[in-house]
Amino acid sequence: MLRAPRIAISLTPLLGLLVTAPLLAEPPALPSSPPAGEKKEAAKPLELKKPAPTKFVRLVRDDRGEPVALETAIVRYVPASGEGGVVVDLISVVHIGERAYYRKLNRHMEQYDALLYELVAPPGTRIPKGGRRDSDNPIALLQQLAKTVLNLELQTDHIDYTKKNFVHADLSPEGMAEAMRHRGEDGLTLALGIAADLLRQYNLQEMKRQKEPPKEADFDFDPLALLFDPAAPVKLKRLLAQQLEEMENPEAGLGQTLTTILIADRNKAAMQVFQKELAKGKKKIGIFYGAGHMPDFEKRLRDEFDLKKESEQWLQAWDLRLRR
Repeated sequence: MLRAPRIAISLTPLLGLLVTAPLLAEPPALPSSPPAGEKKEAAKPLELKKPAPTKFVRLVRDDRGEPVALETAIVRYVPASGEGGVVVDLISVVHIGERAYYRKLNRHMEQYDALLYELVAPPGTRIPKGGRRDSDNPIALLQQLAKTVLNLELQTDHIDYTKKNFVHADLSPEGMAEAMRHRGEDGLTLALGIAADLLRQYNLQEMKRQKEPPKEADFDFDPLALLFDPAAPVKLKRLLAQQLEEMENPEAGLGQTLTTILIADRNKAAMQVFQKELAKGKKKIGIFYGAGHMPDFEKRLRDEFDLKKESEQWLQAWDLRLRR
């Protein structure tokens, strides 16, 4: 989630470590058994081929298995019918990256009739060119710290949100609160939901750990040693890149409660803006959001608009090569 000056909410990809899962109001009904003596032939389940899940962020390794880059995807969708001439690109992004990465994104996003962007802020809010730093904002301070430690740049500093084709497509903080109230959420239900999801996440990871041997880390994590290590930024980026890639695993994502609040509610609002842009006759539309939003966007494009995936391209966000 990006941060608007003073009024927007900002999140880093590390929120993927806070996982949650739903609380059921009642358990699902069990199928009833046929009366005694009656033989009922079991219906054969209908086998439907589900499309393979699309990856929107990936960790690239060399022939020796060493991480060399973190990349994000630009995935194109077109009408399944082949008619209509509409082209929609999901442009996934990480909010802290290399300057060259954002430079390429700026050039790429000039081609769209409408470029829908995320920003939890009042409708129509635009980030001024070059971004803005709020020294009294603790989130802004954390972002600046991450930028310095990882030797990277902030998305809001380098993406040009003043372009004419940029269209704000997100909820306001009040809109997010209203969506939660509409579901009957309050502080207690949110806390219970997140707690249940964390417990479920822990249980799943523990079962996985017992079944599989632990993965060997790319390096021994020693915070003290990193203070004097010139390669510390790259090593930390490698560690974070692995976490970002694992976020696409359902067992390591945000979980149901946070996914609903941070992704589903906001994506729903973005798709309403998307429909308005289509109604205006826009044919080539880009949706520019954090990579964690993209699986849900893809499902909505497929199910609600009958679009199919046509192609994908990848951009390097982080260089993970260690200089020998």
